[in-house]
Amino acid sequence: LTVYVIEVSEGDHRWTVKHRYSDFHDLHEKLTSEKKVDRGLLPPKKMLGKNSKSLVERREKELELYLQTLLLQFPQATPTPLACFLHFHLYEINGITAALAEELFHKGEQLLQAGEVFSLRPLQLYSVSQQLRLAKPTCCNGDAKTDLGHILDFTCRLRYLKMSGTRGPVGTSNIQESSLPFDLSVFKSLLQIEISECSAQQIRGLSSLRSSLATLSIHHSTEAMMSILVPESSEFSQWEAEGAESGCPVTAVIPLWKSLTTLDMSHNGIGTIDGSVKLIRKVEFLDLSHNQLSTVENLQHLYNLVHVDLSYNSLRVLEAAHTRLGNIKTLSLAGNQLDQLTGLTKLYSLVNLDLSHNQLAQLEEIRNIGSLPCLEKLHLSNNPMCIIPDYRTKVLTQFGDRAAELCLDGTATTEKELDTVEVLKAIQKAKEVKDRRSSGDKKVRSSSRRFTYIKVQINNISFILYIQCNVPGSGDGYFEMGLDDSVEESVCSSSSTSLCVPPAEEPGGHQGELCGGEDEVHVSRVLWCYCLQVKEEVEQKEACLVLTDGLLSLLYLPDDFTWTNQDSEAEEVRQVLWLSVVLYKSPESELTCCLLLSTDTIYFLLEDSINNSKKKKKLSDLLSVNVGLFDQYFRVVGRSADHIVCCLSRDSYGTGVFLQELMSALSLQQQQLPAPEPSDQDFYSQFTSTNTGKMQNYELVHSSRVKFIYPSEEEMGDLTFIVAERKAPSSAASSRSFNVLLYLLVFQVRAPSFCRWLGPSTQTLILTSTDVFLLDEDYVSYPLPDFAKEPPSRERYQLREARRIRDLDRVLLGYQTYPQALTLVFDDLPGPDLLCHLTMDHFAAAGEEAPPRGGRASSGAEGEVQWCVFVPEADSRERLISLLARQWEALCSRELPVELTG
Repeated sequence: LTVYVIEVSEGDHRWTVKHRYSDFHDLHEKLTSEKKVDRGLLPPKKMLGKNSKSLVERREKELELYLQTLLLQFPQATPTPLACFLHFHLYEINGITAALAEELFHKGEQLLQAGEVFSLRPLQLYSVSQQLRLAKPTCCNGDAKTDLGHILDFTCRLRYLKMSGTRGPVGTSNIQESSLPFDLSVFKSLLQIEISECSAQQIRGLSSLRSSLATLSIHHSTEAMMSILVPESSEFSQWEAEGAESGCPVTAVIPLWKSLTTLDMSHNGIGTIDGSVKLIRKVEFLDLSHNQLSTVENLQHLYNLVHVDLSYNSLRVLEAAHTRLGNIKTLSLAGNQLDQLTGLTKLYSLVNLDLSHNQLAQLEEIRNIGSLPCLEKLHLSNNPMCIIPDYRTKVLTQFGDRAAELCLDGTATTEKELDTVEVLKAIQKAKEVKDRRSSGDKKVRSSSRRFTYIKVQINNISFILYIQCNVPGSGDGYFEMGLDDSVEESVCSSSSTSLCVPPAEEPGGHQGELCGGEDEVHVSRVLWCYCLQVKEEVEQKEACLVLTDGLLSLLYLPDDFTWTNQDSEAEEVRQVLWLSVVLYKSPESELTCCLLLSTDTIYFLLEDSINNSKKKKKLSDLLSVNVGLFDQYFRVVGRSADHIVCCLSRDSYGTGVFLQELMSALSLQQQQLPAPEPSDQDFYSQFTSTNTGKMQNYELVHSSRVKFIYPSEEEMGDLTFIVAERKAPSSAASSRSFNVLLYLLVFQVRAPSFCRWLGPSTQTLILTSTDVFLLDEDYVSYPLPDFAKEPPSRERYQLREARRIRDLDRVLLGYQTYPQALTLVFDDLPGPDLLCHLTMDHFAAAGEEAPPRGGRASSGAEGEVQWCVFVPEADSRERLISLLARQWEALCSRELPVELTG
């Protein structure tokens, strides 16, 4: 194929066009029909030898002569076919303006009405500017569609413009757009303009837009704000803004940008914020990101600033930012080199702050912004401090009571993080108190006692209720106290109705006394917990919290704590759990218990009311472990009724960890198989591992022959059948799709309108797709142990309360007095009795009546019934609220009202 390269030149501009002979033939046909060009002017087509070198060279000269003749034949206006053939519409001034005018003739009115952004190239606007300077008609070729007036009419009414230049030559030409000046004064109504890849020297007439322009964006075009905002500065060295009081002679007064509210000069080479900002006093949004700023100056002149973006510059320090930034709400300082935040302490109106990708390494720097009252969103990602363990909670701690309102790194604060923040706040407060005491001038006598401040978090409802009535300031489940150093020695004793600890010698010869000599102290309550203690460093210890009539004592276990029996070697404590237990011989009583799992034995330390308050079970005597529904409890089974204990953990995670540790201890006893490694998988899939045992029919047979029995489909089916029985016979068909959504062990408590001890009632809460139930459940008697010869006298489930979800009016979340409590408020509306015709034993006769209801729920306002339930595990509580809200919305077609109380 032969392609002819045509080089076209007009003044200093040159470009090339490539065509085949067939293109010349098509051009000639159009010219002969439209402009009556001589048909013999074009060199004829050759059939033989057309690709020979001599023919190609001769034809090249003939075609060049042909084009030259055509241009001389039409000196005033080049015909449209010839102009398009030579790419005049891309590179030649007249062709470019004619093409633009024709485009606006067809689409201009439509673009103006749509209010869209119109894009122009600098070469196009340069051509229009040049055309206006020439003394020639606005339409040279006689075609009204190409009249320059279409362009001028469009530019006078255009509101949104985008100018995008190019780097390097345009197309096949030698034209450099960055060197072509263009005039913006033809635009009379512009509200928004964006200019990119254009040098500030080629932009003319921008100052004529000062009265109308609201948004100005300049990218990759300048190294100084002055050249854009005050182009007159190149002519007048001494100038002043309009309306400003000048203390020295000036040569020019520059008008203000009266309507400009948004200035975006990102992605330039700006090195300083100069005095030109005095002209943009109404600017609210200022973007100077991706520049070369090392200091922040002159922004105090912008009184209306709301959002400022200074990201990805070269800022190392920002001193007294409030004196320059005023009452801004959003500030982005990402991608700089900041290592301290001392200059941000007084930005009291700040709502959003981005400090990501800086050099912040010290958590103490967050204190400088921790007191900002309006801060809601903070970004600190990709800073050196982010590798600190528990970085999120330690940052949130710096915000004190506002931690719950802060969104850190795009993630809202979770309830678990808030709990940790409370503990860290106590530690911080304790340090501050200790520092104040150590730096005080008051002399301390040598015999005075030293205090260590601790923070104890309690999730046990019984202990909280009792503490509220006996210890001041403990109403929210947390309390702070001083701890005498004299009781730091470990004291291990079985729980009893009295406690006497030998005095321990303190430094300096002083002897502290816990019990006051040989007098006995009555122990009211005992709680196993974790304690965070602040001395020279922060320590977390397992501890036993003992409440007596006159003292609150904390007893520690040493790190190397072991049990020593006469019959065996030293035992290692593998896990400690605080939970409730139910004994097989007394299923009606729930006892508070501290469970210790060692490598040889399971110890149950029971509360003082039990005659034998310390029970133990050798692992070698263990036959099976029954895991309750939804891992809310587990039952350890031995060889007789005395060795069956049901442990109500009310915590699926705690139950799972205990089972893992128990299997590990059993494997160590066998010394045949390694202990199973911790896994993120659910326990059911993990227990199918051959390294642990064999899983068959919901039973895992451990290598030690201990059975781990999990709830079967039949057990879940029985529970579903019982709660579905409350439906009337007419709705029996719908009960086929009846499902239990959630099963939880909760406490039902009364409204705390008095201060005396009332034990909470243990309930099983069942949530279905349409109703919610509270049941009494026998946890320890079912499933029947192998030695049982007759069924227990007590039924497994006894339904006490039932309500329809659609009758739920609202949910109250209590952060005082019970942090884990929530109240379900039902409308006491007339409707079907959910407890009627209910037979708890579905094997009983059809006519047998249901047992009477138990205690009633608390009464609220007239026409309301309140269920106040205490859910110890945070995840379970959140899941209950989530499922209730989902079902309520499905039934009532609106969101469930959730209110905070206290």
